[in-house]
Parts: sequence; C-alpha cells; structure tokens
Amino acid sequence: MASDKEFQKPSVGESPSDLKKPRRSAGMRGSPRNPAPEHRPISTVPKPGPEVGKPERVATSRYAKPKLLMGEVAGPRGPEIGRRRDAFRAFMVARHLRPSEWAKAAGIAPGEVMAFLTGHARAIAPESLDRLARAAGCELEDMFR
Repeated sequence: MASDKEFQKPSVGESPSDLKKPRRSAGMRGSPRNPAPEHRPISTVPKPGPEVGKPERVATSRYAKPKLLMGEVAGPRGPEIGRRRDAFRAFMVARHLRPSEWAKAAGIAPGEVMAFLTGHARAIAPESLDRLARAAGCELEDMFR
C-alpha cells in the first residue's frame, strides 16, 4: 500500500515530484536522509600562518616616493628658464616689439609667446623661435643674450 503523501494534492508552488522527496534547506549539502553531520567539526586550535609584520612607514605621504623627479628629466631647470625668459623680454623691450604684433608678423600664435613670457609655458617651439628671429631680423642666439 502507498503512503498518504503520494495521494495528497500538491500545494501551491509544489510539484507532484516534491512530495516524494524530503525538503532541503538552502544551506544544506549532501543527502537529508544521511544522519551523519553535514560539516566537519570546527577546530579550536588556530592554524599557524606566516607572520607578516606591517611595514614601517618612513614617509609621511601615503603615496610611493618616485625614484626620479620630473624636474630632473623634463627639461631645463627653473633658474635657467627664468634667465632665458628675462633675456627674451629684454630683447623685446630693446627692439620695441609687442608680443602679439611680433607673433602675427612671424606667422605663429600670439598665445605661444604670451605663454612663455607669463610662465605658463617652459619654452617656445624651435620652429616658432626661428620664425620670430626672421621676423625681428636677427639671429636666434641674439634673442637670448
């Protein structure tokens, strides 16, 4: 004779095949009919792991210090740029040259000369310097003396 569960009507959300199997919880592993424990016993003895000490902080910044600074590789240093800028400005004053008019006569953007004079640019492109020298009627070296 069959058990009562086989002849019961399935409830909402159950299929007829669910009636023959015992229910399982979401976290169960293995067979629910097995009386053995599901998990191994928890060990109370901690496993020895590698001892990793926190590195000693030398710097105050949380970022790594670069081995090479940008000023050491990018181009001429500040004082040299300042001397070139002052010499360029003195050349313009001696020849009564205005940056925008001189740049337009040379065929370059006035902002290129202004950026160098105001310190927004470290240098002027070599092609632009050649054009400025031709427009002023002098040699390139004369502009930076």
